[in-house]
Amino acid sequence: MGKEIIAGVLVFFIWLGAAECQNQDSLVQPQKPVLQQDTVPAVPIATFSDSLPPTLALQDSAQVKKRRFLYRVFKEDYPNPNKALYLSLAFPGGGQIYNKRWWKLPFVWGGYIGLIYAVDFNTKNYKLLKDAYLAELDGETHPFSGTRLKADDLRRLRDQYDKSKQLSYIGLVALHLVQGAEAFVDCHLKTFDVSDDLSFRVKPSIQATPMSGPTLGIGFALVMK
Repeated sequence: MGKEIIAGVLVFFIWLGAAECQNQDSLVQPQKPVLQQDTVPAVPIATFSDSLPPTLALQDSAQVKKRRFLYRVFKEDYPNPNKALYLSLAFPGGGQIYNKRWWKLPFVWGGYIGLIYAVDFNTKNYKLLKDAYLAELDGETHPFSGTRLKADDLRRLRDQYDKSKQLSYIGLVALHLVQGAEAFVDCHLKTFDVSDDLSFRVKPSIQATPMSGPTLGIGFALVMK
């Protein structure tokens, strides 16, 4: 009986020790795996243009396009006579600016200002004399009433101002065409070779015609050295 009690006590202590070991093992938490370099989320690198506000980004793009446009017009394929002509027709003095003939601009713009003033001056006087002539025919008062100007005089002055107005318009159109042609020719002369490598030679020439046969003459030639 005493042996059975001792054996039972030993079994109880053995079971108690095994239970404590199991509890300690259950308290140990599994360690989380350390993040590898490959598992780190990639952060996109923001560029300077991405960090700009939308309005500033649009302004920068517009400035770049403007610079490219000006480069294509004034720098690319320079000098181009056709560009000089088109710029002159699109804008008075544009061809002279393209050719870098800045000293010609006062003459071109001065001519336009003078002709525009002439058109305005003649138009106002034409309308004034026209109304005065009609009023004179109807027996009404007008700005020239009480002067020596009669109906025939008013009509004659009206026609003179009308003719001057038409001539002013013609001069304005002619000036526009002339300044375009001048820019075209001036741009052509930029590519004309006037260096010292050119020489002037005179040599005899023979031309054959079916009517008179061979004809002896003199030929002139510009030869590059």
